[in-house]
Amino acid sequence: MAEVKKADVAILGAGPGGYVAAIRAKKLGLDVILVEKENLGGVCLNWGCIPTKALAHTVEVIETVKKSQELGINISAAETDFGKVMERKDKIVNIQRAGLEYNFKKNGIEIVRGTGKLASKDKIIVKGNAGTEVEINAENIILSTGSHASSVPPFILDNEGILDNVGILSLKELPKSMLVVGGGVIGCEFSSIFSALGTKITIVEIMPRILLNEDEEVSELIKKVFVKKGINIYTNVTVKEVKKVNNQYMCLLSNGESATFDKILVSVGRKPNTKDIGLEDIGVKLDGKGFIAVDKYLKTSIDNIFAIGDAVGGYQLAHVASSEGLVAVDNIKGKNKEMNYGVVPWAIFTIPEVGTVGLNKKQAEEKGYDVCTGIFPFKNSGKAYVVQETEGFVKIFTDSSTKEILGSTIVGPRASDLIHEIAVAMHGELTADYVANAIHAHPTLSEAVMEAAEDCFGLATHKV
Repeated sequence: MAEVKKADVAILGAGPGGYVAAIRAKKLGLDVILVEKENLGGVCLNWGCIPTKALAHTVEVIETVKKSQELGINISAAETDFGKVMERKDKIVNIQRAGLEYNFKKNGIEIVRGTGKLASKDKIIVKGNAGTEVEINAENIILSTGSHASSVPPFILDNEGILDNVGILSLKELPKSMLVVGGGVIGCEFSSIFSALGTKITIVEIMPRILLNEDEEVSELIKKVFVKKGINIYTNVTVKEVKKVNNQYMCLLSNGESATFDKILVSVGRKPNTKDIGLEDIGVKLDGKGFIAVDKYLKTSIDNIFAIGDAVGGYQLAHVASSEGLVAVDNIKGKNKEMNYGVVPWAIFTIPEVGTVGLNKKQAEEKGYDVCTGIFPFKNSGKAYVVQETEGFVKIFTDSSTKEILGSTIVGPRASDLIHEIAVAMHGELTADYVANAIHAHPTLSEAVMEAAEDCFGLATHKV
């Protein structure tokens, strides 16, 4: 007989949407039960954001060591111990996971371990990992089931030789060569990491350029840097056939070329985890792509059931899922708060980094704006020279008449941090002159943001 539990809010899935929603709901006085079949933190903490950035930091250090002679530091060689690199990555994940578990314990949030399935609009049945069964009756339910890596023909994911993000982060040995299928964010981040670690990387992208959704100049700069580092890039190309030969993979490309690789990383997007959780049984509607359909309040087709994160599509970003979790909880508390996607910053942790918020020039022009672009190159930044990172630029896109900030793209040192200066300005509906007139400390990388804003008026001091 199933154990019966009651809660104000039951949350299915403990990723960055689900666990943030759980903590906020508890702090607002709601009784919360969270259902999770694996570890707290979801893909982001365990197989995505945190472990990849741990590896990216290792790569930053490797790049710094390579340039150390310019600083008057003589280092004979930078040998990489791949086993220790991966151990450090795992240690960071474990520390963060333990911290999250402690946070739940301190806040008195109950976790039910197992696979949850909707039985009605206010009931979840959980098949416990130890064979037990728990029935959770809740006044409100938040679905935060996340997503999984897509697979495309002719590849069959096995996480031994043909890998997704989980498989590549579980490698015990550094592959000598790897084919990366897909030149989007995930593909480019892993290409940057493993190339620096010593793997010979080839990227195959079906579209005309890598990082297609980014500003075209950003895409071209990252391509130039990748090629300089020895990464082969094929665009407008697909893999027609793959054969396993003596623990390697021989691939025939659509351009007629063939090559053999130790490993293949498939990074062609993600699919929502919406199957086998009872959605169809109780009438929760999906959209045409299999994502859970929600309104601007993140309500599903059933009034007391909300959905957030990758499972609803749109921006598949951890911080967006977290924000959606907060909005869903606010609406459970009766606040009728709409989810606003107008200002969403995101970053790509290649070397150099990319930071983006809002629209790029092409997107703004397609919406009918007369766009003015302020640009400042890092090669004109004193601090960029000091830290040996002069590749890249800051772009700010504004409405020519009102100087409303429409968006920004930064590629270069600490772009993932710098982009938030523009994000905050956009969130506060500040115009470019507010950024330009704010005094920025010298010498800092943030001065490049100030000068890009000044360039919107043709007044950048150090742009030549």
